[in-house]
Amino acid sequence: MTQQLGRLTVRLRIAVIQLNPQIGQVSGTTARVNALLSRIEKYKPDIVVFPEFALSGYNFHCRQQIGPYLSTVGQGPEWDLCHQISRQLSCVTVMGYPEKSDDGSTGQKVYNSVMVVNSKGELAFNYRKSFLYQTDDEWGCSENPAGFQTFRLPFAQKARDSSGGLHDVSIKSAVGICMDLSPYKFEAPFQDFEFSSFHLENATELILFPMAWLNSISVTANTENPKRREKQIAESLEAIRFPMSGSQGEFQWDVSLLDGTRVEEKPGHNFLGPSHENSDDTATDTFANPGQPDMSNLNYWILRFMPFLAYGGRGSWFMEGLLDPILSKLRGLRFSYMGGSSEKPWLFENRNAVAVLCNRCGVEDGSTVFAGTSSILKFNGQHGDTENNLDTSNSSVELVGNLSKGYEGVLIRDVEFEIDR
Repeated sequence: MTQQLGRLTVRLRIAVIQLNPQIGQVSGTTARVNALLSRIEKYKPDIVVFPEFALSGYNFHCRQQIGPYLSTVGQGPEWDLCHQISRQLSCVTVMGYPEKSDDGSTGQKVYNSVMVVNSKGELAFNYRKSFLYQTDDEWGCSENPAGFQTFRLPFAQKARDSSGGLHDVSIKSAVGICMDLSPYKFEAPFQDFEFSSFHLENATELILFPMAWLNSISVTANTENPKRREKQIAESLEAIRFPMSGSQGEFQWDVSLLDGTRVEEKPGHNFLGPSHENSDDTATDTFANPGQPDMSNLNYWILRFMPFLAYGGRGSWFMEGLLDPILSKLRGLRFSYMGGSSEKPWLFENRNAVAVLCNRCGVEDGSTVFAGTSSILKFNGQHGDTENNLDTSNSSVELVGNLSKGYEGVLIRDVEFEIDR
């Protein structure tokens, strides 16, 4: 018979590694990671998270170009590095990579994937991106046939009961990759919040999210004058004295632990950029303040977790039965909408979840500028009737820590959250 433990407090030490990998520079990126390991090791992290396509670079335009970087599960440079890190640090290691897989009768398919390697150096889970971005389509990436998924991650003696006793714990976990957080193909209704609704309904407690998310200055399929935008990117990088690939090897260190350990190190030159007035670029044709986070993107990420956020309007929706017609149409597919159900205004109330968003930084092709701003968020399940802002000012989400938009860096935090067992 399973022992009922009640409310437990879990404490995990999480390290987030923000990188600027470039296509054709796998060995160089790997060397930078190895140079960090001795410093990371002394903090004894439980989880180390890397970005989407952490070693290979991201901006591939055809199958032939990405071909040399594809690996099968359990092989390749990403596997070798994750296996090494997990064994060396006795931690869970999470890293994005381009996967090739022979799916039997359908032949070889390629995926945008993330491997989760346990503290023994064994594969714990392999997740394939479900919602693809336009760049994924260019090299023939396939969608995850399983869709969004959950899995269990065990941690020894990391949960404390009300009497102070320690317990082994299995955390209900998930992986998402970049575009998974947005509406499907940017065509689905924005308010469906597909990814966060799935994990709300499945009571996911830990979400690990490698990304290659863009800054607003990037050239995309919707950019009206790509050549003009590329010129603006070059001018913006010159103004902050960055090369066309962005900064590499100038690491920001941000460590803040519950035992009082504090480390804050900034790159040697031009950390804030030419203007210190705010942390956002002031126009779509500039990339300024590289040492500050990209707050517009951070607030968007938080918004996309709307079902996890307190929102005062849910009470009236529930009392007036406004969700019932919508939920009746979703019957058999979902039982919640924007965080509410026909039985309860806010399903996440009094629950906790942690999201680890590890983005990359840098520039590729002179046209794609990544947003950095890797962050750790804790959703606390409180203040359900009082909040109306769906951004960092919402008191139901705690910004545990974040990095800058423009520099490689290491963010390490102790995160405490509550679960029921």
